[in-house]
Amino acid sequence: MVEVKALGTPRVLVGGIPETGRRNTFELPAVGGGTVRAKLKTNIVDPYPVIEIDGVKHRTGPNTPVVLRVLMLLPFLLVLKGGLIGGLFGGVGFAVNHSIALSDRSTGAKAALMILAALGVCLVYLVLAGIVLTAVEQQA
Repeated sequence: MVEVKALGTPRVLVGGIPETGRRNTFELPAVGGGTVRAKLKTNIVDPYPVIEIDGVKHRTGPNTPVVLRVLMLLPFLLVLKGGLIGGLFGGVGFAVNHSIALSDRSTGAKAALMILAALGVCLVYLVLAGIVLTAVEQQA
């Protein structure tokens, strides 16, 4: 089993016990004894990683619709206007949208929540930018 969280790296569990590996490569116990090599591959636009065992790729979760993948990355657009601070807010928005994508809600509900989260992050960023600009103008 692969345990996926919104932040951090996924964990591989065998019988409920976390396996240790190097560089996302694990030696997992095989059914007939011995071990098999498994490689965990993550992708920023897919909330569920893929585990490759003996050259065969296995998804660890359902397919994510393209619209949800796009909405998950939407908060990163703050980098274009907000630079480093916008990127920080975009990263927070991405983490929130990533956790929404991992939830058990319907695709429509996930999309609506992701849009609300992106708008919320943008609003907080704009309010903070306004406060900073007002403070700078008053000191000048």
